Amino acid sequence: MRSLFLGVLLAAGTALAQQPIRTGIDATFAPHAMPKPGGGLEGFNIDLAHELAKRLGRPIQIDGTEFSALIPGMNAKKYDFLIAPTTVTPERAKAMLFSEGYMETDYMFLQKKGDKDIKGLEDLKGKTITVN
Repeated sequence: MRSLFLGVLLAAGTALAQQPIRTGIDATFAPHAMPKPGGGLEGFNIDLAHELAKRLGRPIQIDGTEFSALIPGMNAKKYDFLIAPTTVTPERAKAMLFSEGYMETDYMFLQKKGDKDIKGLEDLKGKTITVN
C-alpha cells in the first residue's frame, strides 16, 4: 500500500510540474512590464517571472493586464501569484501574502519646466495630482 501511495504522490508531483504557474503582471507600468514593439511583454517583472519559473522547474503563463484587475484576478483564482509594484496596506495584507521587498523606488513629483509653485509637500495641499 505504501508503494502505491508513493507512486501516486510521484505521479501527482510530475503532473503538477508540467502545469504552468500563472502570474498576473501590471503590463502598463514601464520599466517593470510593458508591451514589446513586436508583440509580447518585456521588462524587469517579466524577467523576474521567467527566472522564478526556471528555478521552480515549471513553465509559466504570464497575463499582462491593468493593475486594477490583478487583485480581483488573484481572488478569483485566475493567478497563482502576482508580480507588480504594490504598496502594502493593512487592508491588502489581510487578504494577501506579500513577499519581502525586492526593489525600492522613490516617489517623486514632476511639474512643468520653469514652474516654481511647488517646492515641497506642503505646496501640494488642495491641489489635484495624478498618480501613475
